[in-house]
Parts: sequence; C-alpha cells; structure tokens
Amino acid sequence: MEVVRLRRDQMGAASDLLARSFHDDPAWVWLIPDADRRRSLLPWLFRVGFEVTAADVYGAVEPVTAPDPIGVARWLPPGRPAMHVGATLKALVTTPFRLGATTGSFLAYGKAVEELRSKVAPGAHWYLAGIGVDPGSQRQGVGAALLQPGIAGAEAARLPTVLLTNNEANLSFYSGHGFSVVREGRTPTDGPMAWAMVRSP
Repeated sequence: MEVVRLRRDQMGAASDLLARSFHDDPAWVWLIPDADRRRSLLPWLFRVGFEVTAADVYGAVEPVTAPDPIGVARWLPPGRPAMHVGATLKALVTTPFRLGATTGSFLAYGKAVEELRSKVAPGAHWYLAGIGVDPGSQRQGVGAALLQPGIAGAEAARLPTVLLTNNEANLSFYSGHGFSVVREGRTPTDGPMAWAMVRSP
C-alpha cells in the first residue's frame, strides 16, 4: 500500500469512496436523514467539496491490484485559505438547488465547524479536513497511513495537528495516534455531537 497525492481524474473514485465511508456518520445522518437521498447526494457533495476546498487530497492505493484509492484524506497545511474563492461562489449558486430545504442546516453546520476549529487552534496548524476508508478495507492500517502526511508536516514545522469528528467511535483511533480531545459539544446547538482533537508536535 502507498499513500500518494491523488490526481484530478481520481476524484470521482475518491468521492464515491467517501460517500460509502460516511453514509452512516452521525453528521451526515443529521444533515440528510433519508438514507436513499443520502446515498444519492453524498458522492456529488464530496466531489463539490474537492473542488471547493484548498486541501491536499491523499489516497491510499495498491498500485498493482487496486489503483483506485481504498482510503482518502484531505489535509490543509497552515497558511493556505480553506476554500478556492471561485469554486466556492459557483457552489453557493448551484448547491441549494440540489439540497433544497436542507441548505440552511448545511450552512449552519459548516459555520459551527469553522468556529470550533478557530477556538481550539487560533494559530498556525495542520488540519485534517476529512478522512475515510472504504468499508471493505477498514482496520487494516489504511487510516493510520493516511494520517502520516499531515502529522509529518506538522512535526517538521513544530505545529499542532487539528481534527474534528462527529463519531464517538473514532476517538480511540485518533487517541492512539497522539490526539487529545480539547473540546466537545453540538454543532450547531441542535446538531450532532462533535469532538475537537489536537495533537501537539
């Protein structure tokens, strides 16, 4: 298994993978309660996310047997804007037509996440903007491998590494890699629970 920067032509496969990985995630269940609608929307939403975010996208691949990624992580280095302005403006125009009445919940959730991140890490840091492993490849070290690009970058710069998870079951995994919970609460106040975690260099 290798961890590589994904190419633009691999983003479709990466979006499908994240859709499978996050289908039952508490945040996505809260945002899109209907399972069939969630299954339909998530691949598109993750693809939009790849276009909007300025994060580096890494994939875990088996070059010979499985060239499509079996795991994906989005790492945002310090000093880089979180969003591409042009793509974000385009998404703000088109996304409400797909999301309909749930658009407000998405905006409130996104705002709450960014506010929580700024509170726990107001200074420079590496940010894990998302990580997912294909259900058939979980518990095989894929997630641990995908953490390394950001952790290595943070340690080299003597900076903290920050993440947010809405799934309590993930806490032990991240704790095993040096992250500690620094704040928890609902995002937004009527939304899913969230745990902000920080790893010191």
